[in-house]
Amino acid sequence: MDTLDCSCRGPLLLHEANMVIDSLKRDIRRLTNDLVRKDTLISAYGSTLRAQAQSRIDMSFQTKFPEEPATTSQPACSTPQQNQPWTEVVARRQRGVLRRFSPPPFNLTNRYSVLADSNVAHPAHAIPLPPQHRSAEQSRPTAPPPKPPAPRRVARERPRHPPSSTRPVAVLVGSSMVRHVTLPRSETWCLPGARVEDVQTRVPEVVEQHPTASAIVVHVGSNDIRLQQSEKLKSDFTSLIQTILATGKKCIVSGPIPSACFSDMQFSRIRQLHAWLVGYCSRERVPFVDNFGSFWRRRSLFARDGRHLNRAGASLLASNLELALEAHHTPR
Repeated sequence: MDTLDCSCRGPLLLHEANMVIDSLKRDIRRLTNDLVRKDTLISAYGSTLRAQAQSRIDMSFQTKFPEEPATTSQPACSTPQQNQPWTEVVARRQRGVLRRFSPPPFNLTNRYSVLADSNVAHPAHAIPLPPQHRSAEQSRPTAPPPKPPAPRRVARERPRHPPSSTRPVAVLVGSSMVRHVTLPRSETWCLPGARVEDVQTRVPEVVEQHPTASAIVVHVGSNDIRLQQSEKLKSDFTSLIQTILATGKKCIVSGPIPSACFSDMQFSRIRQLHAWLVGYCSRERVPFVDNFGSFWRRRSLFARDGRHLNRAGASLLASNLELALEAHHTPR
């Protein structure tokens, strides 16, 4: 019985499968025809768009750069175009004859002619000028020959500032760092390029010229840093301080200033000198002015070269030294 049922259902399933296949074929043909039709429409639409775009481009070029107003071609477009209510006029430059303007006449006169003196008597041995140079020499104003520049005097010959009207009670001696430093009732001796031993040799002269000064302030050492002789520098400072104390004057040491353009090696050496001076002056009971913290990393206090002080830096150094003089000066 089961075998009979299977033999009857087989043709039926095959027939249903064929019907489904035929339906699918019809759908495939219909979709293919739709694709072909739509592809044709898209191609036609693209051609129309390209033609319209080309016509608009041609219109824009003709509007901006018209060749001939009378022969302007109409753009090929499917949509009707209204006539424009205006006309385009092309301005053409007229070619004319260039006019030549002659410059206005100028009256040329010699304003130095009044200086010419035709009645000047010349010595017999004078050599006359050639004819072609005589008129030029007569019209040329005579000026006195320039004076030769005065010879420049070295700063070491005049190291000090002009003397004050009152007798100074202190003298500031140092290198070019103290050039613009002024202290009340004090004299400033500026020795550009001086080292510690140079200041020591000038101590007797300072004491002789300023007998009323009871204190000598020294600011030196920056130029010795470049020599890289730390032990010699310490020995020179010791000799300088002892020389000043031997004269009976009070010695005040102004500490070194860390320049803005020092290299790492120079900064390290000047810091070691600062630390040594602090300890030495403390042991010898010599007043010491600490300038390290006041000028460290303050580029605005230095001049353009980065080594010397400007007006603001000199004013700050003068304030530090003035406080030291007020604290340690003992008037006679």
